[in-house]
Amino acid sequence: MRLIASQSYLTVTRVIKWNKQHYITNEHELYLYEEKIVTKMEQFLIEDVYDITYRPFSTEFGFLYLHTNRGVFPFRTKNKPYQFIEEYKGLRKNNE
Repeated sequence: MRLIASQSYLTVTRVIKWNKQHYITNEHELYLYEEKIVTKMEQFLIEDVYDITYRPFSTEFGFLYLHTNRGVFPFRTKNKPYQFIEEYKGLRKNNE
């Protein structure tokens, strides 16, 4: 299993302690392999991923979307994932 590309993404968790609301941000990685995409919580086979798109939300972050046979999965990113998307599209083209 050869790693082709990786892309960082953020998860934000809301926690309430002592009647105060706190947001905890964690950074994780999406890993693109020849046969699957792996996240912290999920694995998607390449043949189950129909497309990957990106939409900027602000100057600080945007959303990378995995369009799969199980629905659309959004990932909040700080940096633009164009290289990750191009690697995925190249992989899909080679597998067709």
